[in-house]
Amino acid sequence: MSGASAVTEQRVDGVVVVGLGGIGSAAAHALAARGETVLGLDPRSAGHRDGSSHGAARLVRQAYFEDPAYVPLAARAWRLWHDLEAAAGERLLTPAGVLTLAAPDDPRGVVPAVLGAAERHGLPVEALAAGEVRRRYPAVRLGDDWQAVLERDAGFVDPEATVRAQLRLAGAAGAELRADRVVAIEPGDEPVVVTTARRYRARAVVVAAGPWAPGLLADAGLPIVARRKVVAHFTPRDPAALGPAALPGFVLSDAAGLFYGFPFLPGHGVRIGRHDGGEDTTPEGVDRVVRPEEVAELRAALERVLPEAAGPLLSAVTCLYTMSPDGDFLLGPLPGAPGVVVATGCSGHAFKFVPALGEALADLATGRAPGLELGFLDPARFASAASA
Repeated sequence: MSGASAVTEQRVDGVVVVGLGGIGSAAAHALAARGETVLGLDPRSAGHRDGSSHGAARLVRQAYFEDPAYVPLAARAWRLWHDLEAAAGERLLTPAGVLTLAAPDDPRGVVPAVLGAAERHGLPVEALAAGEVRRRYPAVRLGDDWQAVLERDAGFVDPEATVRAQLRLAGAAGAELRADRVVAIEPGDEPVVVTTARRYRARAVVVAAGPWAPGLLADAGLPIVARRKVVAHFTPRDPAALGPAALPGFVLSDAAGLFYGFPFLPGHGVRIGRHDGGEDTTPEGVDRVVRPEEVAELRAALERVLPEAAGPLLSAVTCLYTMSPDGDFLLGPLPGAPGVVVATGCSGHAFKFVPALGEALADLATGRAPGLELGFLDPARFASAASA
């Protein structure tokens, strides 16, 4: 990865964590809690809106329709969310459940995929006919030919509160957290992290830099790219009918796209985003202005299933996914650089796994085998594909 001008060098007898958003803060916490020396670097404070860990809520699911191979990681994360809450002494997780809705023209088969993942891993989910959905959740409007499945051991977490809690716990356990911008990473037996202020030579480096990872890891040849996304918050006509007590988090899949959303939260309204689509960009060049047609698309999705939620626009913001070609994470050592462990290419679906990813990164950075089978996420799969 690119070099830099000569600056003061400092030896870190431990692990440098680059990026302190959801995943990086989890890694810093997990490492420091084990007594490791940790230096965390990020020029931005918790809650900034330039990356991927801002906003009021992220869905947490276990019956993973994307790929059943994620289910053990999701189940581990579900347990660790409760442990994190206990350690932080605050509520981070709202166990409101997640309702997955699929139109007759759903091209992704999300409901059968949820049911298949649940059956394979023994997870409690409930297939619901459209009439039963309407009875339980009167705000939801479905035609009789729609499919639905409810996962009760699911819900949503507060990402900004999570990052703050993990950083606070990491600091309390001895991690040093610095507001410094990393400009380069030099792999080697003792990898070097170069910042605007100095060079840090470390035993290992964890790179969890979100949409800045494509630039920092450019010389590694990883096929990752930042992608612009939009989320919108609407003021519902009847907030009480759309709060967490009356409506779970939800996933909507139809011919128009794959959408996700959350019940009404005070100050945040009903939030909805589109998971697929988007445009490739960079953190420096991204268009942060939300376009009227983007808001209209999200409003239309709400009107199809939750018309009472599609009230006046409260706010709309951008966020950035860091995409891999197959939509799966890149989690593990860089090919040819075992001292540099990456968590990147998370493709917009990693926050639900945050505490489990932190645990796995702590294992990998200290030479331990993670307790779960994570080989399907190995970054080397792209190097292997390129050489085949």
